[in-house]
Amino acid sequence: MNLATKLKEQREKVGMSQSELAQKLHVTRQTVSRWENNQTIPNLDTLNDISEELEISLDDLLKHDNLKTIGSISKDVKLKKRYKIWSIVASSIIGLSIIFLFLLSWGRYSSNDLVNRVNPFIPYRYGYAVVPEQTPTKKIKATVTDAKGKTTKQYINDPQPVKAFVTTSSFGDGEWLKFEIGAIPKKGMNYAFVEYKGSYVRRARLITRDEIPSMIRDYLGTSPMPYHKEFDQKNINPFK
Repeated sequence: MNLATKLKEQREKVGMSQSELAQKLHVTRQTVSRWENNQTIPNLDTLNDISEELEISLDDLLKHDNLKTIGSISKDVKLKKRYKIWSIVASSIIGLSIIFLFLLSWGRYSSNDLVNRVNPFIPYRYGYAVVPEQTPTKKIKATVTDAKGKTTKQYINDPQPVKAFVTTSSFGDGEWLKFEIGAIPKKGMNYAFVEYKGSYVRRARLITRDEIPSMIRDYLGTSPMPYHKEFDQKNINPFK
């Protein structure tokens, strides 16, 4: 006895019409009719609901049925497993993407150099800055080797990073950045060409004033702009 015949006999046994069964299963009466005429086969979830509504176990419902029904159910189970895997993968990708975008936004907002360095949405920019004529230094203990190859521990003045407004256009656009320039080699070289993305500075090179485009040179002046915390907090352009 195949599934279609068992389904019809059990429905009639419990005194339920096709319409009543269809209503309980949330399908149309025509769908139930196609099942009983062996035109289509219910999926696994629907078979579970049928077994409950018609008070017959799933094993009895499928016992001695042909391979076509078993194959269809097996296919349905495989599709459900595959769909579950796809759902997990898709959810994981979406979740990781949200975390990634949040991390990039946080890095831009908090000026995190490491995050800004790998942020694909921030392009590299180029600008010019006036830096102090004398680089600030900090005394550190370091190993020094003399001309004879003798090494000693000495305190030396180590150049520290400077904070300067980097101008990127003739309209005075730009932002405050912190970068290393080393010691100023000679008078007149207290200008820097800066390549950066976000807060991450890839390169800062000392140049002379004459190497700066004339339209940007007019905004820079000759002295470094004093830095104040509100410039960062309020995104203030000191030249405007």
